[in-house]
Amino acid sequence: MNNKTPNSTKNGERIVAPVGIYLALVMVVLTIIYIVDEITSNINSAMQPYILFDLFHIASRDVNSPEYKSAINVVGPLSLISNLFLVISPFYKALSDKYGRRIFLMINTVGMGLGMLIVMTSNSVPQYILGMLFMLFFTPNDMQVLYIMETAPKEKRATYSFVAKGIALMSVSLIGIFTRMFLRESVVDSWKMVYIIPVIIALVVGITSIFLVKETPVFLEQKASKAALEASAVKEDGANIPQSDEVQAGVFHALKFIFRNKQLRWILIAGFLFFATTVYTSYYATVLEGSMAAEQVATVLFLYPFLNGITTILSGFFSDKLGRKRVCLILGSLALFGLLIFVLACRLSWGPIVAGIAYGCSIGGLWSMSDTLILTMPAESTPSGMRSSVMGTISVLIGSGMFIGQILFIICQNFLSMDLLFLFICVPFMALSLFFLMTKVKETKYVDLDHVTVDTFAD
Repeated sequence: MNNKTPNSTKNGERIVAPVGIYLALVMVVLTIIYIVDEITSNINSAMQPYILFDLFHIASRDVNSPEYKSAINVVGPLSLISNLFLVISPFYKALSDKYGRRIFLMINTVGMGLGMLIVMTSNSVPQYILGMLFMLFFTPNDMQVLYIMETAPKEKRATYSFVAKGIALMSVSLIGIFTRMFLRESVVDSWKMVYIIPVIIALVVGITSIFLVKETPVFLEQKASKAALEASAVKEDGANIPQSDEVQAGVFHALKFIFRNKQLRWILIAGFLFFATTVYTSYYATVLEGSMAAEQVATVLFLYPFLNGITTILSGFFSDKLGRKRVCLILGSLALFGLLIFVLACRLSWGPIVAGIAYGCSIGGLWSMSDTLILTMPAESTPSGMRSSVMGTISVLIGSGMFIGQILFIICQNFLSMDLLFLFICVPFMALSLFFLMTKVKETKYVDLDHVTVDTFAD
């Protein structure tokens, strides 16, 4: 059986799009990397109370104590300032438009493993923040998402992406399992062992990925087209014809394209407002720790990833059927309703099952909408030659919206309870984000990634 389908030629050699056995292998590898990404993104938040108890020597182990609030006042601003480090992220991600996706898939995965290793071995707040820096730098790049989108059949891009992410999100339940296995309330630094297995998996799969996956067909096609254009120019004119500024890779070209292009400009505005609502995902474990016993918290940590994953998988199917905009409206509503039930479950002692289901559905809606705004729609609105550059740049610009939510939270947590503060911050920003998305952004459901031009979404 032929497992390759030709797409084009380069110097007489066929560039092939993977199908069959190789596509299955690629999806397995990318899904494992997605698992690493999601565990890296969630493990610090899940372990936050135990880390602060340890590093700040809080003997009472009480999240409502003045000592714990003081610890938040120290770590919160440091974490916020450390996000400025992400300014260099688009410059890094833009390199994959020049050198290819494969090498950066490996670097990203290994980098996440190193970040978790630094956190795991930390005995001081500065080392903990350094580890967070590594994790914050590598997790937003989502090279595995770009890989899936440039490898999967175009009519199934969102389905493949969300199924892979759904599986990865379900695997976050491993944090709950590792917590039960390793965490001991009588051993203040036992939280460190929760990181050991994720660190090993990240380093192993990161290093071996370079041998298991090939470069994406879309990148090879774009590279071959550019080479053919340059060869033709040399033959006809004796000099290379420079590529238009509008389709060149690089952060500054990406910035110019984002702000000139109405489609991307409104995606940026909607996404920026949306990211202010993500603040509750950083502090949910503190709310749980203040309302439940450690065993019940571990139950929530085990349960919520399954609801998160199921919601994410369903959102992928609905995204390809209903379109990106309508599915975001559904997902945003689910995020807010799930958050409300989570807050009530913690306040009214409805138990870990209800809290876990509500939180899982809430963040399933939240992060699925996030992926649509920060990855899917920008990718489907940008030419191939600068897609990675635009995705890296817009992810930082959109992600900077979390500064609004974080600043409000750090200030107000000294005066209001955390759970009510979540609702106070999330409801208005989510409503504004959805309003601009529905009224200003064009649908990208049927876009062919191979044929997006600078004029596809022109004003």
